[in-house]
Amino acid sequence: MNNIVIGTSGWSYRDWLNVFYTSSEKMFQQYANIFKTVEIDSTFYKQPAPGFIRTIARSSPKDFMFSLKVPKTVTHVKLMDLEKGAIRDLKLFLSVLTPLKEEGKLGPLLFQLPPKPAEAFKGFNEFLESLPEGYDFAVEFRHPTWMKEDAFRILSENNVGYCIVDEPLLPALLKVTGEFSYVRFHGRGVRPWYYYDYRVEELEEWKGRLAELSSKAKKVYVYFNNHFRGYAVKNALQMMKIVGAAEKPQEEALNKILSYFREEGLRKTVSRVEAVLSSGEKDVEKLVSAFLEGGRLERARELVGKVIIEKAGGETVEAKVKEYVVIISIPDRRLTHDCEDWVKRIGQKQFCKHVAALFLALNPKESLRILTLICRNLDDWVFEAGKA
Repeated sequence: MNNIVIGTSGWSYRDWLNVFYTSSEKMFQQYANIFKTVEIDSTFYKQPAPGFIRTIARSSPKDFMFSLKVPKTVTHVKLMDLEKGAIRDLKLFLSVLTPLKEEGKLGPLLFQLPPKPAEAFKGFNEFLESLPEGYDFAVEFRHPTWMKEDAFRILSENNVGYCIVDEPLLPALLKVTGEFSYVRFHGRGVRPWYYYDYRVEELEEWKGRLAELSSKAKKVYVYFNNHFRGYAVKNALQMMKIVGAAEKPQEEALNKILSYFREEGLRKTVSRVEAVLSSGEKDVEKLVSAFLEGGRLERARELVGKVIIEKAGGETVEAKVKEYVVIISIPDRRLTHDCEDWVKRIGQKQFCKHVAALFLALNPKESLRILTLICRNLDDWVFEAGKA
C-alpha cells in the first residue's frame, strides 16, 4: 500500500496549536515535516492569490502534493454549466496553479458539488467532456440521487475520479472511476459532522478498503476534514500507522498528540469530579457521569441487567459485566477492569460503560460510598488493566 498518501483538509488551524504545532509561526513548514500531502479548502471560497501559489510551490518539499478544491463559482453558482461560463472560470483557476504544475506538485482538483439532486446539473456530462487535459479531476457528490451506475459510468468515461466519503449522508462506495482514488473523512457526528474524533476501531475498518483501492488505482489520496481540536491530524497519523505508512517522525508526532489528549482528558475528568463534589450531590448517576464521556451513560444503563455481583460489602467488590471482570479494592485504592475501551481511558481516569454499569447496579448506598471515596482521593486511585 505504498501508493497511499494521507493528509488533512487544510493546515492553518489555531486549535491545532499545542496539539500538533509547537508554535503559531510557520505552520505549513511544521505540517510538511510530517505529511506529504494536503487538501487546500480555501480555494473553494475564492481564487487563490498567485503569490500564495508561488510560495507554497517553492517552499514545500520536493515530493509534496497539493490537492485543491475548485472554486464554488464553478460548482455552486454556475452548476458546471458551459453556457454560464463554468469552464471559463475553471481555466482561470488552473492558470493560477501553473507553478504547482511545473514543480510536479499538483494533485487532484476536487469538484465538491452542492447538496442538490442530479437533475439540477443539466450540463454535467458536457462539462466533464470539456475538461482540459493534463489534470486529475475528482467529483464529490452530496446528494443520494447521484448514487447510480450512470453517474459512475460518466465519471469513468471521462477519467474523472469519484470522491469516496466517510460521512452520515452517503454510503462509502469503493468506486474507482479514474487512474487515482480520492477519499475524504468528514466524520460521523451530528452536524457539523466534522466535529468528530474517529475511534481506532473505526479507522481500522478502512485498512482492507484502502488496500482494495490501492490495488485498483495508481495512487490513493486520503484526507481528513474533521479539523476541530486537532482531530484531523490525530486520525490521519493513526491511519498512516494502520496502513504501514508511518515512520519515526509520524510515530513521534502521533505519540505527542495522544499524550496531549490523555492529559486533556484527565483535566476534564478532574474538573467534572470537582464540580460534583462542590455541589454536594448525593446522586449515584451524577457521580458516575463525572467519569463518563459520549453516550456511555446511556449504554451503561442498558447493561445494568447483565451485571453479576460476585462479591460486595466490606472493602472489595468483584463483578462480571457480560464477559468482563471488574474489581474494586478500597484499601489498595485500585479499580481493575479488562475491556479495550477501559484500557484506552485509564490514563484519563474515565469509566467505560461496564464499570459505570457496575456502579449503577450496586446498592445505591454502597455505590455512593465508593464513588465518594474515589472522587475525594482521585489522585491516589489507580485505574489499571486486568487480564482479559
